[in-house]
Amino acid sequence: MREWLKMPLNRQRAAWGVGMGLGAMALVPLAVVWLNSLSVLPGDPLLVRPAVLAALGWPWGALLALELALGFGFGASVGLAVPPMEGSGRAVAGRTAVHLLASSALFAGICWVCGLPPRNWQGLTLLLGLYWLMYLTVWLLRWLRWRTELEGIRRELGLAAPEPAGGPLQVRPLAPYLLLAGALELAVPPLFRLVEGGSDVPVLTGLFYPYLLLPFACLAVGWAAGRRRGLGLALPVICAVLTVPHVFLLYNESALFQAGVAAVFALAGNLAGALRRRVKRGCAHEAP
Repeated sequence: MREWLKMPLNRQRAAWGVGMGLGAMALVPLAVVWLNSLSVLPGDPLLVRPAVLAALGWPWGALLALELALGFGFGASVGLAVPPMEGSGRAVAGRTAVHLLASSALFAGICWVCGLPPRNWQGLTLLLGLYWLMYLTVWLLRWLRWRTELEGIRRELGLAAPEPAGGPLQVRPLAPYLLLAGALELAVPPLFRLVEGGSDVPVLTGLFYPYLLLPFACLAVGWAAGRRRGLGLALPVICAVLTVPHVFLLYNESALFQAGVAAVFALAGNLAGALRRRVKRGCAHEAP
C-alpha cells in the first residue's frame, strides 16, 4: 500500500476515493430523511427507513451504520475508478467488469436500505439498469477523453494533422459528443416505452428519463466536451433539438420542457468544463 501511494496519480485517486466516499456517506442519510419526510409517522426515526428497520429487526443505530458504510463504499468505488484504457484490452475488460459488479452491488445495497426497489426482482433490475446506463455514459465519455489525449500527443509529435480551430460556435470538433448525446436522447425513450408496455403509469418515460437520465446525460456530455474542446454553444442547442422528435412521437406538447432541461444542463456542463479547461491551461502556463 505504501509503495502504491508513492505515485502522485495513485495519491490523487486515493484522495478522490476518500472525498467521494465521505460525500456519499453524507448524502445517503439525507436521501433517507427526504424519503421519510414524505411518509414517516410522528415518533419514527428519520435517519432510517421504517420498513427496512422492521424487516431486519436491528436497532436503528446499526441500520444507520450500514447506510453510512454502503454510502462510503459506493462513493469510494466511484472515486477510485481508474482510466478505462490503461493496460491491454483484456485487462481493461476485466477491470471494468469487476468495478461494475462491485459498484452495482453497493448501489443495490443503497437502494435497499433507502427502501427504493419494489417487492420484486423486476424493480431492482430496473434500478440497476438505470445505473448501468449512467455507467456506460461515463465510460464512453472517458474513452472519448482518452482518444482526444492520444490525438494531442500525436499532433505534438507531428504524426497527425493540426487540431481544427475551435470557438464558441464550433460543431465539427464536438461531433463525438453530439453523437453520444443523440444516441442517448433518441434511443433511450423508445426503449423505455417498450419496457413499460401498456403501463398506466409511465414511470420510466414520465419520471426517470426527463427528470434523472436526461439532465445527467446532458450535464455529463457538456462537461466532457467543455474540458476537451472548450466552449461550444452549439452543444446545448443541438441537445435541445434532439428532444423534439420524441415529444411528438411518444409524448405530447406538454413534454416540450425537456428541450429546456437538455439545453440548460448541457450549457451548465459545458461552461463548467470550459472553465476547468481554462484554469488548467493557465496553471500549466504559470508553472516553471
